[in-house]
Amino acid sequence: MKKLYFAAVFTLAIISVALAGLDIGGLISINHAPYLVIDRFILIFFWIDYVVRLTLSSNKWRFFKSNIFDLLAIVPFDSVFSMFRIVRTVRLLKLLRFVRIIGFAGRFKNNLNKFINTNGFIYLMSFAIILVLISAGIYSLAEDINYGNALWWAIVTATTVGYGDISPTSPIGRGVAIVLMFFGIGLIGTITSTVTSFFTQQQSDKFDEELNGKLDEISDRLKKIQQKLGE
Repeated sequence: MKKLYFAAVFTLAIISVALAGLDIGGLISINHAPYLVIDRFILIFFWIDYVVRLTLSSNKWRFFKSNIFDLLAIVPFDSVFSMFRIVRTVRLLKLLRFVRIIGFAGRFKNNLNKFINTNGFIYLMSFAIILVLISAGIYSLAEDINYGNALWWAIVTATTVGYGDISPTSPIGRGVAIVLMFFGIGLIGTITSTVTSFFTQQQSDKFDEELNGKLDEISDRLKKIQQKLGE
């Protein structure tokens, strides 16, 4: 259930950031349906999520300080400012979308850092990028095609998609393909295990946080009892 919750939070955050970005770029208008409905639904979801977590938190002030970006991401600045007639230009209104992007980016900054460092994932991805770039260069020379098409082929092969629009014919090209395919199979398995480990660690960290909150509460009660006994 918790994994489903984290997946829902992450997905809705990505959608919200995407909507804000498209609105800033002028590709859509977030103030009109259906984007307005989606945007308001996401805001309501995160408002409920914030209020519930704040209510369940044993230390409200610590929760507030630790979740500034969460609050920043869900405040509907455009509606608030429009209510007081502060925002009168569309350009300024769209600039307020950056606040939401910053809020969600800040909210997931720590989680992103934890994710890329889980199981050494950052080193694996660095190696994967280098391998794909080098393989594309070798393939480009061996098959006599431009580097752009070779890079596309290398990515498709490494991810085990295999569209078949570009295929190797030379021995060197086929050798590079074999390396990328074996590496791609291992990469997908590693990504799966990293995601599983990350969510498991998230649950463990949340449990530790709740336990520390309970211990602080017990400590405060013991201090009050000691003070009463001293009196």
